[in-house]
Amino acid sequence: MKKKIIASLPLLAMATTGAAFAQSSVQLYGNIDQAVTVVDGQNTWSGLNSGGNKDSYFGLRGTEDLGNGLKAQFVLESGINADTGNGDSGSGLDFKRRATVGLLGNFGEVHLGRDETAAYKAMQRYDVFNHAGIGGTQSWGLGNNDDKRKDNLIGYVSPNFGGLTFAANYAFGEQSNSTWKTKAYYDAAVSYAQGPWSATFAAEQQNNSLLGGLDTRQRSYALGAGYDFGVVKMVGAYRQTNNQPQGMADYKDKTYTLGAAAPVGAAGVVKASYNRYERHNMASLDAQKADQFSLGYEHNLSKRTALYGTYSYLKNKDGGSMSLVADSGATLSDSGKQHAVQVGLRHSF
Repeated sequence: MKKKIIASLPLLAMATTGAAFAQSSVQLYGNIDQAVTVVDGQNTWSGLNSGGNKDSYFGLRGTEDLGNGLKAQFVLESGINADTGNGDSGSGLDFKRRATVGLLGNFGEVHLGRDETAAYKAMQRYDVFNHAGIGGTQSWGLGNNDDKRKDNLIGYVSPNFGGLTFAANYAFGEQSNSTWKTKAYYDAAVSYAQGPWSATFAAEQQNNSLLGGLDTRQRSYALGAGYDFGVVKMVGAYRQTNNQPQGMADYKDKTYTLGAAAPVGAAGVVKASYNRYERHNMASLDAQKADQFSLGYEHNLSKRTALYGTYSYLKNKDGGSMSLVADSGATLSDSGKQHAVQVGLRHSF
C-alpha cells in the first residue's frame, strides 16, 4: 500500500501543478498595419507607413486568479514601425506602449508602471480614425509635452456603475530633491456609456514641463460625446491646454473635433471627420491655426482583417507648420496646404 502511495505522488504533484497553471493565462496579441501613402504639398512624397488605420504593436498580457474575486495582471506592449521592423520609440523594440503590473477585483483595477493616461483612454473613442494615420486627430501632441503616455504611473479604474466609470492617474516626477509635485503628472476622467449614448470629461495637470526652454505648468481639459443613430454614429470632442510659462503670459492650445461613421452593408464603414487646431509656436508664442478634413472607407474582410482607404486635407493658417505625415519628406505648399491618400491593410491577432 505504501509503495502504491509513493508511486502515485509524482502523478498527484503533476495534477496539482496543472490545476495551479489552469488558474493563470498568458496571451500574445497585437496588430500589424501597413499603408501606401502619397502626400502632396510643396513637393510630392510617397512611401509605406505603419499604422494608417490602427497603431502597429505586439504585446503579452497575463492574469492569475488569486481567489475571492481577486486577480493579478501584467501587460507588456511594444510599438512597431511595421514598414521597417523597428520599434516606434526610436530605441529599438521595447515596451514603451505599456509596461504595467496590477490587481483587479470588485474594487476595480490598480496598476503600476508606464501606460496611456486615463484622460487619453477616455477620449480616444471620439476620433473615428482611431488617432492613427493621416485622418487621425492631432489633439494630443500639438508641439508641446502633453503626451498620451506617462512613466512611473499609478493608475486606478473603477468598476462600471450602470454605465458610469471613473479613472485616475498619478505619475511621479522622480527628480532629485523633489517634492511629490515636482515634474509630476495627474489626471482624472469620468465617462458614461449606455446604449447609443456616451460622454466623457477629463482633466490633467503636468508640472514643470520644459517647453521652449521655459519651465511651464500645463493644465488640460477635454469633453467628448457621441450618439449612435444606427444608420450613422456621430461624435464630437473639445480639448484645451492652458500653458503657464514661468515669467511669461499664459496661452491656450485648443482642438475641436467632429466625426461620423456610417455602416455600409454588412462589412463596410464610411468615416468622415473635421479637426480645428489652434496652437502656438513655441519659439515666438505666435497663435497659429489649422483645419483638417478627412474621409475614409474601411472594409472588414473578417473580424481581424480589414482593407481601408483614407483621404485627408490640411490647411495651415497664420504661419502654422502642422503636417499630415510627421518625420517624412513631405512639405507644405507655399499657402500651408497638404493633401494625402493612404490605402492599407490591417490584421489583428
